[in-house]
Amino acid sequence: MPRPFWTLLCLPAIALAGAAPAAAQSAPRVALGRAEAELADPFDNVTAVRELSDGRVIVADRFAKTVTLADFRAGTATAIGREGQGPGEYAFPAGLVAAPRDTTFLVDPGQRRFLVIGPSGKPTGLVSFPGNMAGLVRVRGSDRQGRIYLQGSELGGGQPGAALPDSVPVLRWDRARDRIDTLGRIKGPTIQTSTAGSANARAVMMRAQPFSVQDEWTVAPDGRVAVVRAADYHVEWLAPDGRKVVGPAVAYQKVPVSQADKDIFMAAANNPRGGFRVTVGGPPRGSSAPAPRPALSEPDWPAFKPPFRDGTSLVAPDGTLWVQRYGAARAPLVYDVFDASGRLARQVTFPKGARLVGFGARSVYVATTTEDELETLARYPRP
Repeated sequence: MPRPFWTLLCLPAIALAGAAPAAAQSAPRVALGRAEAELADPFDNVTAVRELSDGRVIVADRFAKTVTLADFRAGTATAIGREGQGPGEYAFPAGLVAAPRDTTFLVDPGQRRFLVIGPSGKPTGLVSFPGNMAGLVRVRGSDRQGRIYLQGSELGGGQPGAALPDSVPVLRWDRARDRIDTLGRIKGPTIQTSTAGSANARAVMMRAQPFSVQDEWTVAPDGRVAVVRAADYHVEWLAPDGRKVVGPAVAYQKVPVSQADKDIFMAAANNPRGGFRVTVGGPPRGSSAPAPRPALSEPDWPAFKPPFRDGTSLVAPDGTLWVQRYGAARAPLVYDVFDASGRLARQVTFPKGARLVGFGARSVYVATTTEDELETLARYPRP
């Protein structure tokens, strides 16, 4: 089949933002507390943490492109696999998915596969993404049965000229039955597009507009899916049997987009370590020259931020949903904690520069940015 287009899809990292100032809330606010333990060696940028049953943790670092088995008690850290394309290797450690019996799936979107990590902390195999899923997909988690939950592509099939979807599907992949179910749809981000070249060699660059009003979701170990709706900021729980529990809307204070927010976003967007690029198609037949790289214009900055930051929500082992509030640049983060009815139960304030990266059986794992722009990883008691 002819492949007349070379398409570049660029997905930069979204800048870290702070927590909202105190708004009209009836829920109590508590501080995170003091760390129980901290690893001695810093990381570049912690993507995810998965705690094993014996207390050791697997840590993915997207900037350094490393995966580590760390032991807080022994103070040790051992590399897992390495960057590459072969067995036991990965191109981009984008996340960690818990599988049964202390097995972990490392998400490698650039190669559309998972690196399987056994309970010993060593790679044991590779599992490809579902073959019938086009475009760029996000892996968001798993349940105790080993089913994997994904978000369909925000760019549709990733083909030049294709219309971008108004919403994206929430999908559940049952590997045992080789079946994918659509559980619902969410509002995705606003995408900015720029094109360069001719009809025979065209390059398209796409970027999510900053602070887009979009829905957020994640999955609980029991298979319930938590959807956070941006239009009026409320939580919906979708049970495995199809039942839906809708919580009340949450009041929040609108936070203006400042110049500091713009500077942080653009610095992350221009950071070559901050994301990965996927090339779809290739140059015209008989030519080795790629299409010219298009330039993206200044983002269309909104006046205010949405109530919460996408891609950061997690469900704790007790079934509560933690949602990161948006707020002033570089301010300490505040997380809204929702119960099984979708009601705001409490808010948790984190230390300045700290963010939630994972949960343990009774712990919260927190990455904190240092003066050297590195990150330390610490374990806190869960409030």
